[in-house]
Amino acid sequence: MSGNNLFLGIVFLAILGACSPKIITPVKPPVAPPVVVKPVEKPAEINVETPTKNTEKANQQMLISLVLPFGLDKINSATAMLPQMAKANLALDYYQGFKMALDSVAVLQGANFKLQVYDSGDDVVKTNALILKKEIKTSDLIVGPVFPNAIKAFSNLTKTLKIPLVSPLAPQNPNTFNNPYLLTINNTLNQHAYTAAAFIKNTLKPKKILLIRSGQADEYKYANPFKKGIDSLAKGLAFAEVGIKAIDYQNINLYLTPTGNNVIVLPATDETFLEAVFKELVKLSATFKITVIGHPNWEKATFLNIETLQQLNTYITASYQINYKQTAVINFIKNYHNKYSLEPSEYSFKGFDTGFYLATLMANQGKNYFTDLDKYPYIGLHNHFNFIKNSSYGYFNGNVLVLKYQNFELVKAN
Repeated sequence: MSGNNLFLGIVFLAILGACSPKIITPVKPPVAPPVVVKPVEKPAEINVETPTKNTEKANQQMLISLVLPFGLDKINSATAMLPQMAKANLALDYYQGFKMALDSVAVLQGANFKLQVYDSGDDVVKTNALILKKEIKTSDLIVGPVFPNAIKAFSNLTKTLKIPLVSPLAPQNPNTFNNPYLLTINNTLNQHAYTAAAFIKNTLKPKKILLIRSGQADEYKYANPFKKGIDSLAKGLAFAEVGIKAIDYQNINLYLTPTGNNVIVLPATDETFLEAVFKELVKLSATFKITVIGHPNWEKATFLNIETLQQLNTYITASYQINYKQTAVINFIKNYHNKYSLEPSEYSFKGFDTGFYLATLMANQGKNYFTDLDKYPYIGLHNHFNFIKNSSYGYFNGNVLVLKYQNFELVKAN
């Protein structure tokens, strides 16, 4: 989104009033929606395009509060810096995608939603002030805030009042908040690491697993849970962990086996290290069979050479993937552009999928929608939801994708 378009968006939101309620009125559905599956005891799918309307539940108005860091009071369109603009972009795009989802379900299911939009900024004091609002406390659903400290403040409130709270973007472990009414959308780094360990054991079937550390402190956030995953899921496989500063690049070959598949796990995101280790692995791939498992953040690392990644048979885990060839995605982009004169970002898709999933359940189940989410898988435009229920931590998304660099793109491997 350009700065000018952002300014127009901010003006649009300011005119609406950042803390005023928004009433959802029927509009033409923007996409051919994804599918929400009924509980396992009733395996037939819900056809969301031609649903059977439940008049009693449809007439129940569901109050949704969306709490996002627009930061409208801190942005001057003439002097705003990129970080300020980026946060506002994130919030605006998420809001627009979420709003389109509610509009779609309102038409398709005859549902009745009232959407309240609040600007939390990136300010603890401002966030805490929102908690005191009566309109927040009487919500049927609260989506946001975005940042962990703000989520914690809201979590304490919603736990007491038994209001479902969605953590829409933070990949924070749900045990941080200890709230049975919390719904965590993004996968945690622990989940990524465990998924990688399981994929290595079940699919790659290696002769040797070698984890190579760069020495950066952050990589332990991935390396430690990965090793726990190997211990519990792939016990018995030959595994070694080395630091590149201790062995140097030219000695990597000493830790590889000449027979069978060598899976190299690289938990680093440091550009200098990755370029050097890839250079060495490319040379070794002439002699050894090598497969690389990378950090999930590699998907956004523009410095990576995709041809090298393909040559090294590279996989990463991911919380989401957008298939731009899919008809529903094409339709969404077209309708989003028609409505907002902008291209949807990653956050527009995130907002739509979360909004569509929860609004569909609200339309069908009324105020009991938060019961047994683990029985309602969802295939979306951006996210796939397969929630796991924990009596202390609420629901968290157990669906983690494994993607492979192939034909100069990332394709689903699991």
